[in-house]
Amino acid sequence: MDNPFLEELFFSLTLPLLSGIIHYFFSHCLSCRIERKSTLLLFYGLYLFCSIAVHFSPWPSPILFILNVCLIILLTTLYRGNWKWKGSASFFIVILIFLTDAAMPMAYTTFGYIVNLFLSKALMFLLVLIFVRVAQSYGKGILPKWYWLLLFCCPVFSMIGITHLLSSVILQTYPEIFPLLSIGLLTINFLIIILSDRALCVQSEQNKCLVLEQQNTFYINQYLMSKKMQEEAIKFQHDFKNILLGLRAKLQPDIEKSQTRELDELLGKVETPSGFLDSGNIVIDSIINYKNQIAMRLNIPFELSLNIPPLLELDTAAISIILGNALDNAIEACAEKMNTSRRILIHMHYYNESLFMRIQNPYVNKIKKKRNGELCSTKSDKSVHGIGLQNIRSNVEAAKGLLDITYNGGLFTIEIVLFNVYCQNKKPHITVNAPPN
Repeated sequence: MDNPFLEELFFSLTLPLLSGIIHYFFSHCLSCRIERKSTLLLFYGLYLFCSIAVHFSPWPSPILFILNVCLIILLTTLYRGNWKWKGSASFFIVILIFLTDAAMPMAYTTFGYIVNLFLSKALMFLLVLIFVRVAQSYGKGILPKWYWLLLFCCPVFSMIGITHLLSSVILQTYPEIFPLLSIGLLTINFLIIILSDRALCVQSEQNKCLVLEQQNTFYINQYLMSKKMQEEAIKFQHDFKNILLGLRAKLQPDIEKSQTRELDELLGKVETPSGFLDSGNIVIDSIINYKNQIAMRLNIPFELSLNIPPLLELDTAAISIILGNALDNAIEACAEKMNTSRRILIHMHYYNESLFMRIQNPYVNKIKKKRNGELCSTKSDKSVHGIGLQNIRSNVEAAKGLLDITYNGGLFTIEIVLFNVYCQNKKPHITVNAPPN
């Protein structure tokens, strides 16, 4: 026997379960920006109230469906992440709710309806749990356009298809087919989101390999430079000590022992000559020294103005990508045949636990922008089109820093600020180098 009151009551009771599943999915894929649990509960309580109000409103079904979708999209504002990831996560949750309900067998009694309510939520939670356990990179990185089309269009087409099938003669004759079709569409949507995560994992591994190759190049170069300087220093120290020893032996019969003390101390104090840059930060030194070698072959001088302490606690991967790509772009711009004023200005200073970097270089090519405001690369190889600036921007954003790019009067400037950079030595280490000959 049908009992509408019990059906609506149990429908309202399952809404908190739905809210918990939504939060579990969003918090694992996007990370929650609300730290206080009481505030988060307040927002989700408001969502429950709005959902119930929408459910009992007299508006047509399409309007009610759109309002429910908008409520889920609004919930994503409680979480961090790119708008594309928030949108795809919202669409995935919507299609899960829609298809898990549709995948349940037809219920002709109040008891069957109530059982279907709880079974659909259990199925939805199971799928979300599997995805959270399997997914590794969802919500991070950059996907190709056709992946985004699948993530957004597949849920939309699934809902439109199921809606149209409800009015078909075949389904009215054989209603048992409807749950099977819903399960098939649910499987397709689930596999697409898993596939996108796999693509992000491959992309992440490729980026890690690229970063490791760059780091190895910098460290090998720094090692070779240090080894060469050490060998030269040892030779110089050996010869200089021999000269001092001979001088001391010659003067010793004619002077007192106390007067040779300064020579004895000097014999043990021979400084090792420094390289182009020796700020006490091995990563920064390695990158700038290595890029300076490349620039010197192209007759591009580096002008340094540094005021940073040694032993800064920097993210090796992030600073390698940011500084390495910025200098690569500057060298490439200066290497143009028509560029006559070749030089690269590197300015760094440290203040209030923040590292400020500014890299400037002249340019001759016309700078163009894409429709989304990003700069177009002038490289002939389109496979690496604009990857350098994209990597800089993504790493600065990941570090919650600031990035500003300007170009005016033939001078290209990129300015970066990294916050929460701590150092072991608070005393500033100032290095100002003129362009090498």
